[in-house]
Amino acid sequence: MAPERLGDGDGDSGGGFSWTLAAALSFIALNSGMAVYRSREDAATVVFVASAYLDLVLLFCCLWLHDRAAPGSAWKNRLKASVWTLTTLLTFSFAYAVTGTAGLTLPVALLVWIIAAATGIGASSAFFDRGRVNQPVGEIVMPPV
Repeated sequence: MAPERLGDGDGDSGGGFSWTLAAALSFIALNSGMAVYRSREDAATVVFVASAYLDLVLLFCCLWLHDRAAPGSAWKNRLKASVWTLTTLLTFSFAYAVTGTAGLTLPVALLVWIIAAATGIGASSAFFDRGRVNQPVGEIVMPPV
C-alpha cells in the first residue's frame, strides 16, 4: 500500500539525499562486514550481526518514511508500529546476545531482560501515547521539579 502523502505538497518534501544517513549506513555496513569477517567461523554470531544490520536498515527506512508521511494518516500509524516493533526486536536481540555470551548469573540475566522489557514498554508509551495530552503547540513544557 502506498503512502497517502509524502511531504507537505508544496514541492519541497524534504526528501533529498542525506549525507548523514548515507555516512551512518556506510559506517554500520563497514562495521557489520568486519564483524562478519572476524567471526566467520561462528555461524550464530554471523546471523546475529546480519539480523541486527538488517533491523537497523529497516528501522532507518521506516523512520525516514514516518517523517515524510502525512500527519494523522493510517500510513504514519503503521510506520509508527513498525518502528516500535523493529526497536523492540533489536533491544531483545541484544539482550539475548548479552545473556548468552557474557555468562551472567541468574539475577543479572533477569535484570538484563527486565531492562529490555522496560525499554520496550517505554518506547511503546513514547510512540503511541505521545500527543494524547492536550498541550498547546509550540509551548515548551518544563520537567517537574
